[in-house]
Amino acid sequence: MAGDVHLVEEESARARPGQKGPAASQDAWDVLHASLTLLAAVALVGGYLACIGLIVAYQNQPRWAWYAPPALLFAGGLGTLILRGTYRLRAATLMTVAFASAVMANWLYAWQPGPFLYCLVCLTTGVLLGPLAAMLPAALGSTALLLLPGPASPGPYIIMLWLTATITAAAMHTLYQVVRRSQSSEERAWRYAEEARQRRGQIASAKKALSDMYERLQRTNHELALARQEAEESRQVKAQFAANISHELRTPLNLIIGFSEMMYRSPEVYGNVHWTPALRADIREIYRSSQHLLGMIDDILDLSRLQAQHLPLRLEPTDLGALLREAAIAAQGLVRGKDVALTVNLPQSLPEMMLDRTRIRQVVLNLLNNAARFTDQGQIELSAHIGEGEVTVAVADTGVGIPPEDMQTIFEEFGQARDSVTSGRGGAGLGLAICRQFVNLHGGIIEAESEVGVGSTFRFRLPLPHSGRAISRLSYYAPEGWAPPVPSNPLGKAVLVIGPDGGQVARLARDIQGYRAVPIQQLDDLADRVAAEHPAGIVLLRDQVSEAGPQPTQVWQTAGRSDLPIIVCETFGPKASGSRSRAASYLVKPVTRQALLEAIARHNPSPASILVVDDDHGFVALIARILGADLPGTALARAYSAGEALAALAERRFDLVLLDLVLPDRSGWEVLDCIRANPELSDVTVILTTASSYGDGIEQASLRRIELLRQDGMETVTAGRYVKALLDVQPPDYSA
Repeated sequence: MAGDVHLVEEESARARPGQKGPAASQDAWDVLHASLTLLAAVALVGGYLACIGLIVAYQNQPRWAWYAPPALLFAGGLGTLILRGTYRLRAATLMTVAFASAVMANWLYAWQPGPFLYCLVCLTTGVLLGPLAAMLPAALGSTALLLLPGPASPGPYIIMLWLTATITAAAMHTLYQVVRRSQSSEERAWRYAEEARQRRGQIASAKKALSDMYERLQRTNHELALARQEAEESRQVKAQFAANISHELRTPLNLIIGFSEMMYRSPEVYGNVHWTPALRADIREIYRSSQHLLGMIDDILDLSRLQAQHLPLRLEPTDLGALLREAAIAAQGLVRGKDVALTVNLPQSLPEMMLDRTRIRQVVLNLLNNAARFTDQGQIELSAHIGEGEVTVAVADTGVGIPPEDMQTIFEEFGQARDSVTSGRGGAGLGLAICRQFVNLHGGIIEAESEVGVGSTFRFRLPLPHSGRAISRLSYYAPEGWAPPVPSNPLGKAVLVIGPDGGQVARLARDIQGYRAVPIQQLDDLADRVAAEHPAGIVLLRDQVSEAGPQPTQVWQTAGRSDLPIIVCETFGPKASGSRSRAASYLVKPVTRQALLEAIARHNPSPASILVVDDDHGFVALIARILGADLPGTALARAYSAGEALAALAERRFDLVLLDLVLPDRSGWEVLDCIRANPELSDVTVILTTASSYGDGIEQASLRRIELLRQDGMETVTAGRYVKALLDVQPPDYSA
């Protein structure tokens, strides 16, 4: 995709708006530029040859005036070739000079065919400067034939001159029309081509943007699915916990209820015991409170079974009208002793529906119970009506009403209006939550509307059979342990790698397995990358000696996310490897000229002598060529083995040694140890060269450390996982 965009930009750069192609726009007359150049060259050569011919013909009796026409023609041709003006200026200059030469030739030579020169000039002018321009040489030529000495009867020549001008004008008019139309078509074609290139670039950019957006959308869906899965697991654990606790509480609560009821209602079973009125009142409160607690536990158990998807529905054909009337009769006792009228407003016939009559009766009784609890006078109405594809059941009251700010939470678990809590009328806050779950199980919805001081109306809608309005109940009848599949993440897991050395960053990014590593060298790009990639963490490369590079606090601050773990890797850079191996620096093959000269200049800008130790003759020749060109005054010695190197060092002292780590007879590390063991050579600058990435020896000689940092801290379980992952990477080898 990036290649397409680059190609479009490259092609667009060749033809900018206002151009007709690869070159700048040309005037319509410039199509004859080559003809003008050719005619100027002909005039130049013709004038020169005419002068030579006159010199040869009249060398004994020179007539200097006769040289004027060819000399003028020669000068006109030369001036036209040299002149750097517009096409029209150059063509007008050449034609003016040609006409002047023709006039002078007719006047001086009295040459019989001389008047034909006017026709030639007229024809050439019409070709080069356009149809109307041919008329000017015809008019001037006719005037010259009449006023200057020439033919005895100029009439025929004048007629011939004007006939030439007329024919030229007619012919060139058609030619120039074709040229203009061709040029117009060319400009239009280039304009369309430019628009097509721009559209192609826009389409390519839009395609790339859509592709990126689609990938990010897929990743977002993946993350949302993971979040939903975690929330579902948490919800099921919570519901299961509530169900288990409810079951555990029912056993001791049954004992409390049973004994308290026995003490309250039948104290005589305990024999001749004196029951004071205060004791009987306290036992009655224990009994009533235990009954209330039992009802609340039953509600919690029903709700937890619903949420844990363990409450099956017993769907059977049900007369909804009869069910509602039975519920109204059962609720009559709720308003007994109050100035409240319970009315039922039902149509004569309601359709038979597939319902769990126990659960729907419980919903209606809960709504009637709430209405009776908060209505002191007025009426409570139970009504139903048939709508489009559904039946609506409503319970309306003239009670205290619900404040608007509490309407959002009344269907949540333990959600209650604040007035009901302060007045003591409210229950546990589970009744409406259970009603919502039961209605949802039947594919319906429940809602409420209320006005403080006026009353409330609760209504639920149930879909009619075969209406197509039922909501899917898949989530309530899912098999045990079933969950929707999590879509795959098309971008994969990402990690950002930050470090000052681009080579080290790229090498580590290649070695991270299981993650899509994104290298970053500038912290300015970090926030955008975090927003685009959603990385699992950040790897921060730092030199263990110089400690160069950004600090973890800077990374967290720039990224804007404190929950991103940072893994700090201490690298074995040039300074680290030098300090650990007692070498000044190292170079990784292939060694470039710039890297070699920078390494030498960093430690010894002008060494008098250098020893190159390497078993590769080609590499030694390359180093010799580079040093010979850039350090011509430096003496260079060569050694192709460890023995030759140690012998050369025993004979003389070198300012700098380029030492390969892999030699045929001994390793470069042994040679380095011998150099450092010799007091006379202990201060010699040694630069290591290796063909592997930093060299196995350098990697083993340098101390490396990996540190995990989390700004928000971590739990012991998380730390244990990290420790296990690190121990699994490289266990100790006990086979030896």
